[in-house]
Amino acid sequence: MVLSNRSFLKLNGPPVTMTLRNAPPKDALMALAQLGGYGFVYVADDASSLPDRGATQSSTASNQDALVSLAFRGESYARAINSVLLAAGLQGRLEGRMLMVGPSVLGKTFGAQLSKVYRLNQVSADSAANYLASLGARITKVTSITNVVSSGQSVANQVAGAEQTQQTRRETITSTETYGSGSGPLLGLIGTMDSRLQTVTLVGDGQLVSIAENYLRQIDLRQRQVALTVRILDVTLKNDADIKNSFAFRYGNNFIVSREGQMVGAFNNRLPPVSADPLLPGPENPGQIYAPNNFYDLVRAQIQSENTKVLASPTLILSENAEPIQGGAAVAAAAGDGGNAVLNTASIGRPFANESFVTVGTQVITDYTVQAGQNGAPNTCQPEFGTAGLTFGAKVSKIDDNGFVTFSLSPAVSAIADTPQQIEGCGNISILRVRRLDTGSVRVRDGQTLILTGVISDEDRQAVTKWPILGDLPFVGQFFRSSSNNRSKNELVILVTPRIVDDSQGGAFGYGYQATTQEARQFIGAPAPAF
Repeated sequence: MVLSNRSFLKLNGPPVTMTLRNAPPKDALMALAQLGGYGFVYVADDASSLPDRGATQSSTASNQDALVSLAFRGESYARAINSVLLAAGLQGRLEGRMLMVGPSVLGKTFGAQLSKVYRLNQVSADSAANYLASLGARITKVTSITNVVSSGQSVANQVAGAEQTQQTRRETITSTETYGSGSGPLLGLIGTMDSRLQTVTLVGDGQLVSIAENYLRQIDLRQRQVALTVRILDVTLKNDADIKNSFAFRYGNNFIVSREGQMVGAFNNRLPPVSADPLLPGPENPGQIYAPNNFYDLVRAQIQSENTKVLASPTLILSENAEPIQGGAAVAAAAGDGGNAVLNTASIGRPFANESFVTVGTQVITDYTVQAGQNGAPNTCQPEFGTAGLTFGAKVSKIDDNGFVTFSLSPAVSAIADTPQQIEGCGNISILRVRRLDTGSVRVRDGQTLILTGVISDEDRQAVTKWPILGDLPFVGQFFRSSSNNRSKNELVILVTPRIVDDSQGGAFGYGYQATTQEARQFIGAPAPAF
């Protein structure tokens, strides 16, 4: 907007030649008004109507005591008057042939004023009122403060059966506060607000109200929204290889068994009195059931490959509004980090409006809190739960005009370990394997896809059981040993595509007033409609 200088007065008069040093500005302006044939009125501000915030009050007080020094020689009449106003920090207003001068006369007039109520759609009335006050408007707010005062002895310290002496008194103090900047294009405009209907009421000159309306139109805009399409891919690759060889051989009364690399021998007909070996269960040599001088062999070889993937594709719609949510509370982003991933029924999961949280999985017991029983009572076990599955948190920081979205992510994938653990007196607990990725601030253009990878877990386990010396021989040693090789590889891949929601359609509801009569258009300074 191009704003005209409302403080500049367009006056007609003779050229001015004048020299003043440390002169009161009221005297100089009165003399100039008489020179041009104008009436003169100095309007001082009422101290009770000044803004409560001291900067404007102190500056107004200094304006009344300011002195001016000037020297004109053949200067135009309008520039001479406006130069004195500028040097003294005063405002001027022309009403017919009457020149009104004072610290804040732009909001005072003999004519009619325009009053208009604006219902705001997106921005809060309090925020809009503060914005207009920073531009020079004088905003009046009504605030209520409730004080609770307790007197007397507390109930806990009173004697049983005595009268209660503690009294609680509640007081509500209502105060009116008027504030605004001492400079700006909205000087002279008066406003107030209503938080219930989210409205702002403006009173002032029609042209000034129109300028304020343009400002409200600029700030009462929809906050941008973005749809984050997230694809989470958990790839699990397993490759297990087992080679096991078992054989048995009997010659005479001697029986030798190699069971998957473990050697067991029985010599003579009978065994020692005590034998804990499952291959030699009784006192008799088990090799007696086999024919002598024979060799028996069993080879087992197995290669097992597995390929598993878990795919989740949530879509989250978030705005860049970082205001706190009433009743919102943060929850753990993943199980196993010392928090509980179970959502409370009284919480929506996140404390701010630009955050979102998704949980998909199964609640499992990850620990017990044991409390000792009293007076012989048994111990009590309070289970603690974790989420085996997917947890995903997202936060949008900024959606700029260039089509870039700044956000951060916190995805985590957890799974139950193979072997549960036993808590004595309580029950089994599950150990969760967690893979989690916390990004910093990431900026991605609208429609582009960000691929996050590299969260890899690689395990390689080998186990060999063999005979001493014989198991190390080349070629032949494979008959005297068994080996297993287990290898697993997990990789977490995340694909994020932001798409800015286009909600620009809709217009400016609440700002579309059009004057229908010529008198109304002249009053508010609106141009005539084109037909």
